[in-house]
Amino acid sequence: MQPPFRPLSSSLDLQGAFAQLARRGFHGNRLDEALRQLTATTAQTLNIERVSLWGLCDQRQELECIDLYELSQDRHSSGFKLHARRYPEYFRALRLGEPIIADDALKHPSTQEFLRDHLLMHGISALINSPIHADGELQGVLSIERVGQHSAWTSVQRLFVHAVASLVSLALLQHELLSREEELRDALNLRQALFNGARDAILIADARTGEIIDANPQAERLFGRRWQDVLGALHGELCRRYDAVELRDLCRQIGSGGEAEVLRSAVVADDGTLIPVEISSRLVQLGQGREVVQGMFRPLGPGPDDA
Repeated sequence: MQPPFRPLSSSLDLQGAFAQLARRGFHGNRLDEALRQLTATTAQTLNIERVSLWGLCDQRQELECIDLYELSQDRHSSGFKLHARRYPEYFRALRLGEPIIADDALKHPSTQEFLRDHLLMHGISALINSPIHADGELQGVLSIERVGQHSAWTSVQRLFVHAVASLVSLALLQHELLSREEELRDALNLRQALFNGARDAILIADARTGEIIDANPQAERLFGRRWQDVLGALHGELCRRYDAVELRDLCRQIGSGGEAEVLRSAVVADDGTLIPVEISSRLVQLGQGREVVQGMFRPLGPGPDDA
């Protein structure tokens, strides 16, 4: 175990300790590892026996311990739970979103409910519980507990605990952002795999102009053109309609009635050959009001690869 830092007694001490905590607290990419480092470094910085992080769950009626660090044992543990029905005054105070600062935890109105089954059991005399927010919502609490003789918390200690709680909030937000980015990458990879591996030829066209903006490998084979040559072409350059329905009319049809009916047409291969196809299309809404048409082309007879 590392020796504790010298006591925080000034704003300069606070700034230096917080800078060191921020550097050490975000080592590694896993959220659980980052939070374990934060609890341990906070305990060492404040020379406080117990530092723990708790998350709200069960419709905000329960707090579950994410990580408890005990300085003297250099030990991490987790999984303990606190229920609102057993500690109603504490949960009522917690929902106010303000720090609970108990210089004498055995007498403080928001913490004396813990007297027999927590405070006396662990020898806790004073505590600070600082709320943790993310996206404007209360997510949990950072708890700092002094073991032994109680004494008033200094203003520097209070500020430090509040700063650590803000650091935890930042860690949660960064983790959420990374998780969303990973989910987006997975979704894009899945979409690309399905798009490229589809049995039918697929074209994506701008709903307003009819310009082709994406095509899968099956479309390359069906039209006998490279992917680069397909992109930018107009629908009419690639497809001859027996019913002479324009692409813009098709888009309006899809937009007003959901899925368009399956249409019969013919694609124009690179050598000018007409290949009868069945086309099913649907309108896809993108961001900022942009719309595209996804067209799936299924040959009705032998295609260029079957000759």
